[in-house]
Amino acid sequence: MNKKQYLTAVIAVIAIDLALIITRIFVAYIDWTWILVIVAALYLYLKYKTSGPLQAFSTKFNMLVDYDLDVAEAKRLCQERVNEAPTKNIKAFYMVYLGMATYYNGEYEEAIRTFNQIELKKLNNVYHILILSFIAYAAYEMDDMETFNLSIERIKNLQGTVNRKYLGFVGSYLQVLEAMQNMEENPEHYKEVIESQFSRNDGYISTKLIYNYRMAQYYETIKDEVEMDKCLAKVIANGKEHHTVIQAKKMFKNNVNVEDYVFQEEPEEDVEVVEEQQLIDTNIENVEEIEEVKKVDDDEDLFK
Repeated sequence: MNKKQYLTAVIAVIAIDLALIITRIFVAYIDWTWILVIVAALYLYLKYKTSGPLQAFSTKFNMLVDYDLDVAEAKRLCQERVNEAPTKNIKAFYMVYLGMATYYNGEYEEAIRTFNQIELKKLNNVYHILILSFIAYAAYEMDDMETFNLSIERIKNLQGTVNRKYLGFVGSYLQVLEAMQNMEENPEHYKEVIESQFSRNDGYISTKLIYNYRMAQYYETIKDEVEMDKCLAKVIANGKEHHTVIQAKKMFKNNVNVEDYVFQEEPEEDVEVVEEQQLIDTNIENVEEIEEVKKVDDDEDLFK
C-alpha cells in the first residue's frame, strides 16, 4: 500500500465510522456494540494492509543480500519502499534497510548519512542498536575510529533500555564490535569471536564472505600475509558486488590464485541464523513493535 492508497483508505474508514455513528444517533435500535465491532474490524484491516507486507519485504531483502548477493537490487528495492511508505513509522523501518543495503554496496559514508536521517522515535529501541552497529561497521571501514568508538559507547548506554528478550541480539553485536575495537591488543580473542559468530554453514554465502573477510583482518594483524590472501581470495572469488569484495581487493597481495578458492556446495547445518541484519529480522513477529512510538534518549539516528 503506497501513500495515495493509504490516504484513500484512511478517508474511507473515517467516512464509514462517521456514517455509522450518525446512523446510530437517528436509528435507536442499532446497537453500539455492532458499530464498535465494525470500526475495530476496519481499523485492523487498515493496519494489516500497511504492516502486513513488512515480513515479506524483509525475507526478500535477506535473499537478495545474503544468498543472491544482489546488493544493488536490494538498495533499489529499499529506496522504492522508502518513497512509497504510507506512514512515517513504516518509512523509518524501510530506511533502516536502505541504510544496510547502502552499507552492503560499500557506500559507507552514504550509509551513515541515511542512518542519521531516520526518525529514531518511530522505531523500537532494538532498532537503535542495529543502526548504531551498522554505523560502527561503516565507520570502521572508513578508518573513522572516533565515530566507531562513539557508536560502541552509545550501544552500551542503550543496552539497558532494550527488552530483555533482545539482549542476546545486542550482546552479539557488542561482542563483535568490541573484538574489532581491541584487535590490535588481543587478536586471538578477536579470532575466537569471529569464529563463534560466523564460521557456521547456514546456507548463506554472505556469512562465508563476512567470516573470511574478518579473518583476513586477523591474519593481517598478526602479519601472516599468505593466510590473509587465502581468506581474501575466497571473498573475491565468490562475493560478486558485496562490499567485502571491494575491501578484499584493496587488501589482496596476490600470493594465491583467486580461481582456486571458488566455494563448493556443502550441506547446510541446522543452526539458528544470527548474522548481521538477520538478527533483527527474526524479531519482526510483531509489527506493533515497529509502529510503537517510544521515548528514547539518544537513539535511532544511526542505523548500523
